Amino acid sequence: MVVGGGIAGLSAAWWLGRLAPAGYRVVVVEAGHLAGRASGRNAGFLLTGSAEPFVTLAAERGRDHALAVWHRSRENRELVRSELLDSGLVDAAFLPEGCWHAALAGSDQEERLAASCEVLSAEGIDCEWRDAAAVRAASGSERLGGAIFLARDGGLDPLLLCRGLAATGGFEVRTGSRVRAIEADGERLRVVAEGGDLVAPRVVVATNAYAAELLPQLAGAWSPRRAQMLATGPGERRLEGVWYMNEGHAYLRQLADGTLLLGGARNVAVDDEVGTLESPTARVQGALDDFLADAFPQLASRPVVHRWAGIMAFTDDGRPRMGEVPGLPGAYVAAGWNGHGMSFGFAAGRHLARQVLGEEVGEFLPTG
Repeated sequence: MVVGGGIAGLSAAWWLGRLAPAGYRVVVVEAGHLAGRASGRNAGFLLTGSAEPFVTLAAERGRDHALAVWHRSRENRELVRSELLDSGLVDAAFLPEGCWHAALAGSDQEERLAASCEVLSAEGIDCEWRDAAAVRAASGSERLGGAIFLARDGGLDPLLLCRGLAATGGFEVRTGSRVRAIEADGERLRVVAEGGDLVAPRVVVATNAYAAELLPQLAGAWSPRRAQMLATGPGERRLEGVWYMNEGHAYLRQLADGTLLLGGARNVAVDDEVGTLESPTARVQGALDDFLADAFPQLASRPVVHRWAGIMAFTDDGRPRMGEVPGLPGAYVAAGWNGHGMSFGFAAGRHLARQVLGEEVGEFLPTG
């Protein structure tokens, strides 16, 4: 059984359906609707890498961890593309136009990104360096400097992706059924849920920032943090690809109909963005408006038609919490994606499914 109908939970269920022996039944239980929280409230970036440049991440977390982030996210991208998108199994409105990890002009980000690109290329990551002139020609923004470009990345509709996983995974989905508790019941686990209890030998809790509500022994393992976004009305499409700028503090893309999605700016109110309140704030939304007007004035005249927020989970060491739950045999957790659930979720789902089925899988992301 899987608790949580977001990208991680649905991916784990999808892979369990593929890898488990015949007769293995998988049920996903979701309190609301599929991808109703952060999994359906993000910009839909299928990207490789980290928010900060590789060399910065390696200095802070260790080279092995930084390399694992890049290789795992590339693995995730290729799995999503080969199993779901390129095969035509799932239509998630994917635009395979590449991702730009772009520096702000005049900052030291450009030097660190260029150094990162050199290291990553030597490590087999399919990235290219684009100088400031090329970036400005592609983006139309004079505020951007050089960038790492990854041609196989792209943008998709995360809600369609999650619905596609549910439609093609061969598992049962129960929406509108909030789980209240998970308790030991002999050699099995009892899931106390609205609409009736369920009993299973193994349970995966994939509710990210909210997982400790069901697994109190994991309280404090991550910190809930708000991400905010806005969307304009549709119009002329001037920008291809997905754009990850200012070390992840601004991210932007245009949909096929020209709708502009912009998110980020959490750095202007770091302390205010901790917690589970899902409402957007004037301070962060104002910073997003200012960035759009400053960096992309050619797109800033469009009316903003929607502003929203979603809650992510961040860990102190930058690693997700995946695996067996201490003190509750048969229970597993998948949480703490550090803002990169879309970049890891499908590959992490396979990793966790293998563990649930008894394989020795090791750590998803190592330390050091």
